[in-house]
Amino acid sequence: MEMSRIQNKLKLLFEKITQPDYVMNNYYADGLINKLTHDCDTDILSLKTMPLFTDLIVQAFTNIENYHISVKVFLARMLAVALQSEINFAKIICKRGDKLAEFFSAIDSPVMNPSLRVAYMEIAMALVSHVSGTNWILETGFWKKILGFKTNSVTIFVVRFMYKFASDFLWKLNDLGDEFHISMVLEFIWKPIEDFDLLNMVCCTMDESRENEICNTVEPILQILLSMLNRKERFNKPNLIMSMLLREHGVLNKLYILFEKMRGDHILLTISKLIMYLSILRVFQTKPSGPDVVYTGEDFIEVKVLFFNMTQAFLQRHNVIAALDNSYMSYLAWSTFCRDLRLEGQHNGRIIDPDYQMLLICLVPLYVYISYDTRERKVLEDERIEEYISLLLNKTCEHTARLGYAMRGCMIELNQSGSETNILSLITHTVKKLTCLHGHMYDDQANFIFQVLFFVLRDYAQENRDSQSMENLETTEQRVVIMTYVMDTILCLIKNHNINWHETLEVICLNTVVHDMLTKKKNLSCKFVVAALNVMTETVRKFLPPNLSLLMEAKPGSAMHEIGMLMYMKMHDMHWEVRDSALELLLVCTEIAYIKFPPIKKQIMENNLINLAVTVAFNDYEPYVQVSAFRCVAAAIRVCSMWDLMKAEHPNLLEDLVTVLRNNEEGIVRREVCNVLCEIYQNVKLSPSFKQTLYDHMASTAMCDFHWEVQMSALKFWKMVIQSLLTDYGMLDGTFPQMTFSRESRKIVTLNNVEIQKILRKVLDELAAMGCLTVLLKLIHDDHELEVMETALTVAQELFVVLQKYKVPETMQLSEDDPKSVADLVCDIKDEQFMENGEEMEAEASTKAENVIEGILNADDMNLLADMYQTQMNLQNEKNHMVASPKIKLLRSASPSLFVNFMVSNKNIVQQKREWNDGIRNISSLLDDVLGIYEVNGDVNSLDCY
Repeated sequence: MEMSRIQNKLKLLFEKITQPDYVMNNYYADGLINKLTHDCDTDILSLKTMPLFTDLIVQAFTNIENYHISVKVFLARMLAVALQSEINFAKIICKRGDKLAEFFSAIDSPVMNPSLRVAYMEIAMALVSHVSGTNWILETGFWKKILGFKTNSVTIFVVRFMYKFASDFLWKLNDLGDEFHISMVLEFIWKPIEDFDLLNMVCCTMDESRENEICNTVEPILQILLSMLNRKERFNKPNLIMSMLLREHGVLNKLYILFEKMRGDHILLTISKLIMYLSILRVFQTKPSGPDVVYTGEDFIEVKVLFFNMTQAFLQRHNVIAALDNSYMSYLAWSTFCRDLRLEGQHNGRIIDPDYQMLLICLVPLYVYISYDTRERKVLEDERIEEYISLLLNKTCEHTARLGYAMRGCMIELNQSGSETNILSLITHTVKKLTCLHGHMYDDQANFIFQVLFFVLRDYAQENRDSQSMENLETTEQRVVIMTYVMDTILCLIKNHNINWHETLEVICLNTVVHDMLTKKKNLSCKFVVAALNVMTETVRKFLPPNLSLLMEAKPGSAMHEIGMLMYMKMHDMHWEVRDSALELLLVCTEIAYIKFPPIKKQIMENNLINLAVTVAFNDYEPYVQVSAFRCVAAAIRVCSMWDLMKAEHPNLLEDLVTVLRNNEEGIVRREVCNVLCEIYQNVKLSPSFKQTLYDHMASTAMCDFHWEVQMSALKFWKMVIQSLLTDYGMLDGTFPQMTFSRESRKIVTLNNVEIQKILRKVLDELAAMGCLTVLLKLIHDDHELEVMETALTVAQELFVVLQKYKVPETMQLSEDDPKSVADLVCDIKDEQFMENGEEMEAEASTKAENVIEGILNADDMNLLADMYQTQMNLQNEKNHMVASPKIKLLRSASPSLFVNFMVSNKNIVQQKREWNDGIRNISSLLDDVLGIYEVNGDVNSLDCY
């Protein structure tokens, strides 16, 4: 039945798009195409195999010239979807093969619409996904048109498709074992380079325009080859493509010659990258990988030689940045193909790891910065750095050391010659590139990088160059920018790698160094301060100093002894990002203070940080800062002394929290306030009156808040209420013991099934009175957020399992006064737009306002402003300390019997909701969107967003 409706809608769609001047909505069209392309739903699979699908597409192409461009693009993309099936291809090629050929004949036309050209490229990609389409592309020769695109005359999307098409096309030919056509395609790709006759030129003395022309031609060819080789999974065994490239076409030798002829940095780095790829993959071509195959350093000796020669070639041109880029590229290439090999070879009795050699060259500018004074041309004396450099040299071979010294010499020459490429710019470039290595490093390599970055930070923290050498403002700002990148990289390393003091002793000092910079350096940028505070947060979380780990007091004057004052200062910063980062640091310190570490607790208490966090939470203008502050408050509630401190300075804290929960406009703030109230309920003894207020507002929040995450937090509160009640009545770990102490009789009583059923009925009665059962039933019955619905059902089921365990549902009966169904109950939940005594309060406020006016008329000029200010403050205080009523009012609460009956009879309600939720994005619904059914259906609200 559903499939027939989908077919009818598809027919309507094709009838509609063939109407004159019809314009498609691109958003809905893209949604439908993506659904058909990527979804494996049974309806979609069935639809794409039906004859109707291809028949409608073929029929629509009869008069495609008369359609709007949006319709042409849609039909071309639909054709690409159909052609992914080899059977559909056979049908379409028999009926309208001429039309398909016509499309590809015009694909390189300069006047073709860019979107339509991209759609035709999708057709080409679909064709090379199977054998028949690949053969058709070969026979017609249209692959030449696609691979012959001039990249500067088409969009970037077409260029990307061209690279991917070339890669898929060649690998499909490789799978077919078609050596002849692989050779022909590779020859066609390489031919433009041969036409320039660059390989036979004795002296390359071309002008800039000629070189740009050559680069524009050579670059796409190199990118096609890189795209083809960047398929790691394809090189587990020998393949025809590598064989053709290396033996028949001699691409490696030609690339070496091309490298010598060209001069542009970008094209040289691309050539170097391609040579590195080919050199690495040639090893796997000659020595295929297998379970018993072992690779040694000798297998990759050519790769090592290539790396040294290429880097040396860039240094001979005094191009340090290109040499660094080549080192990074080589390291990434090695990591891509050889990461799991972990090759190590002996060199003069030392273990030499190839990827270490590449990585160490990447870090040379940092080594120079920390160990060599480029102005005085002398080595700096530092025992710890000397030990580090010795360890560094022990990991290098002679060639790597020579490269490092050669690079240092180039850096010194460039710095003294006044070149734009000075030491600071090289360090900036180096640290930026380090971020590209994320996910490619081992932990031991990360520790090695961390050490050199730490020394860079320490050097900046200790130097007095800003004041002594009278550096200009530009240089000072450049140093701050560099250190910001260093901070971010260090943060990435300590977050994602196992940085430990066993391998990197400097990690213990990191907090001190960062603290010194924040307290002693002036004019630091906001980004730098944020990065520094984030680093301190991670160091406090992961690398506490040994004296604090032993619960000993921090030494006066140390970073940990003054961390409280630092947080206090940064929580007053004018930039909200800094305040937010300082609060995140306070949160970590507060969490640690709850677990252990009295010294950190003392820091928080002495600097009154928690009360400051409370003030920030209620008064900061930035919601993100408020959220961080409320998280600190929630963490501090668990510590009794901190809670007492908060209550002493903020006596109306509980009422203020409820007011924010009700009235704040930001959902993220209300969510965190809800979490704070959960912590208070769990850790603080509350008065019965405030408990009732809290129950009313939490019920209102769970049922009517527009932010689903706030509803989830409110449900967490109700789950805690249920667990707390069951625990109060004696339940331990989900079961009742045989005997317990009764609060009512003040005696130890034996708990049999009858007594337990009485206890559980009391629990249900109390939950009903609180509104908890109403909340759960309402959210399960008619909430539109599936996550909220599932969470409410989970909470209700946990309670219902306990009831079933002791056979409580069998004893429950529906009384006459109870709502007969959840629908009746929902009707008795009303929005409370005004407080019950709203009119009385309004009249009272109006009277007070009139009294203020009378006071102004009768007051002397001298006391007028003082009286007005005092009256205004009195009115505000009375208003702020009054807890507003909840946004909704429960006229009737769900009874225990209604809850039990609902849970018994509505087991599949969430599954039905999930199916409905999935249905709004199924193929039938997407067809409705494209057809515009909701635009013409008068029964559907125009604001209905499902």
